[in-house]
Amino acid sequence: RFLNYAWMSHPYHALPAEALRGITFALFWTSGSMYAHKISPPGMKATMLLIMNAMYGGLGQSVGSIIGGKLQSRVGTVKTFLYSGIFDICFVGVLVAYLASGKE
Repeated sequence: RFLNYAWMSHPYHALPAEALRGITFALFWTSGSMYAHKISPPGMKATMLLIMNAMYGGLGQSVGSIIGGKLQSRVGTVKTFLYSGIFDICFVGVLVAYLASGKE
C-alpha cells in the first residue's frame, strides 16, 4: 500500500490500496482479537482486548504518527511512503523467516 502511494500519479490510484486496506485490516483485527481471546487468563478476556486496542489505537498510532510526521518533514511525502513500504517488506520477510524456523 505504501509503495502504491509513493508511485501513484493520480488520486484515483489510491482506491485499490484503500480497498486492500479494508480487507487486510479486517483480517488483522479478527486474528488479533481471536489470539488475545485465546491467550487471556480466565476472567480476563475483556481486559486483554482492551490492552490490544490500547496498543494499536493508542501507542501504535501515536508513535507511528510522530515518526511519520518527522520523516515526512525531513525527506518529503513520497520518500516517506517509499521508506515505509521498504520497511514493511523487510519486516514481513523477517516475520516469515522466524515463523518458518519453527521457534514459536
